[in-house]
Amino acid sequence: MTEQEIIKRISRPSTLFKVGGFRPSNDIKSSWFGKVLLSKEGEEWPSIDGNLMTPLCQINLSNIPHKPDIIKDINFICVFVDEEKVLSDPESNAVLIRSYENLDDLIPLEQREYSTSIKPFQLEPYLEEHDYPCWDDCPISIPNDFEDNYETLFENKSGIKIGGWPSLVQGEIFWTPFNKNSEDVHFVFQIDSIEKANWNWGDGGLGYFGKDIKTGNWIFTWQGY
Repeated sequence: MTEQEIIKRISRPSTLFKVGGFRPSNDIKSSWFGKVLLSKEGEEWPSIDGNLMTPLCQINLSNIPHKPDIIKDINFICVFVDEEKVLSDPESNAVLIRSYENLDDLIPLEQREYSTSIKPFQLEPYLEEHDYPCWDDCPISIPNDFEDNYETLFENKSGIKIGGWPSLVQGEIFWTPFNKNSEDVHFVFQIDSIEKANWNWGDGGLGYFGKDIKTGNWIFTWQGY
């Protein structure tokens, strides 16, 4: 098997996001880390046990260069977390994912005062044409000639990412609450630790978001070092 044959079999496109470093727009429908600005009418700021959740991100999927088929009808995603609970227990259900099909249904979400050290940054999408699986996720047998240079030749792109392959920290993903790598759960997007935004999943880990193709439910877990 040649390098080009391997690329053809395991490469996937993905959308990655630049975190800040550019002049932010005033469009409240733009993608943000550390902010959620929109909701449906009647939706309130979420809380757990009376404590307001932290807005982790909002992502506008209507204008990204690549969107996986599994979310082809979804055009906006918002993620909230209970920072203390989600970092102490990945299975605590301390993550809320709101997804929307129609941007015209969204209205400004009344902002609330909550406690967090996260610094918000606007996100700018860009296309990564070739994203590759980490070694533990590779779906084919790699010839011995490429094993030593696998990570160099077939680089997995970390960061805030839609589609492509997950950036693994501790081996293959075991999706909560199933505690197994269910064939029904497909990886959709990931949120990396972002140092300049003061956000860490444990010690430089990543949060993973999947969708159950049978139930349509969002599934979340994270891995840290």
